[in-house]
Amino acid sequence: MTIYVSTACLPGKSPLLQRLDDYAAAYLTHVELGAGVEVNHEELASLPWRCGQKFLIHNYFPPPAEPFVLNLASRSDSIRTRSLDLVCDALSLSARLEAPFYSVHVGFITDPKAFGTTSFEFPMPESPDETRAAFERFVSSLGQVLAIAREQGVQLLVENNVCPSDLRGKLLLQTPEEFLELFDVLPDASLGMLVDMGHLKVSAQTFGFDCLAGIEKLAPHIRAFHLHDNDGVSDLHWPVRPESWTLEVLRRAAFATLPIVVEAKFPDVMSLRQHVEWLNM
Repeated sequence: MTIYVSTACLPGKSPLLQRLDDYAAAYLTHVELGAGVEVNHEELASLPWRCGQKFLIHNYFPPPAEPFVLNLASRSDSIRTRSLDLVCDALSLSARLEAPFYSVHVGFITDPKAFGTTSFEFPMPESPDETRAAFERFVSSLGQVLAIAREQGVQLLVENNVCPSDLRGKLLLQTPEEFLELFDVLPDASLGMLVDMGHLKVSAQTFGFDCLAGIEKLAPHIRAFHLHDNDGVSDLHWPVRPESWTLEVLRRAAFATLPIVVEAKFPDVMSLRQHVEWLNM
């Protein structure tokens, strides 16, 4: 298996190239570009030429000059258009970096009204019809960007959002069955799933399903994993420990060759490196 580390693994924000230099000095050669860094867009052109490092692009990267909340299911035409533009740019950058895939979060039923302690805060949908309409907008958006993904030779992976109890009924695709409906509606070889194990654990607690059983159902569509753990209540981004349920999943033959992205939080780069070395043992 190939292990990537997220740019968001370390405290605070650093300039992108500084974080990449810190990772390179610690022999961390596979990096997911996402949160936790300040991006100078002029520096992005240098990424394909960084010796010895390989990259993935995740979700809201590269961030635009004018911030917004990425939502491929937004009811707002302007937000959905900006979201589509960002995803298409990310797919293009992924192709230039020769990344095998780009991953994006599932769209939201409604646009968030604020950011809470660990996640966005959303209003409750007015009716089941609003939820269904958001799903259809998300499917339509994915259909558009899948055409670009095929042209670029990059797979498009959809990541499950985290659903603590206070967000129940406010998010799309929170159970394995809901994800299976997406893949039934969009049976495209370029479309797959990035399973965020920390998110899955919280959502399983909220909806009362078993994580391992859920992964079994989704196995044909899984192309990569985000690796971190928590208490089942909040998205805490703990490093996985030897007794973690996630390791049982990664040992399965069906997943042995899939990429893993460490998204846990560490106090410093050497702690992150030691964790990666332990995972590789």
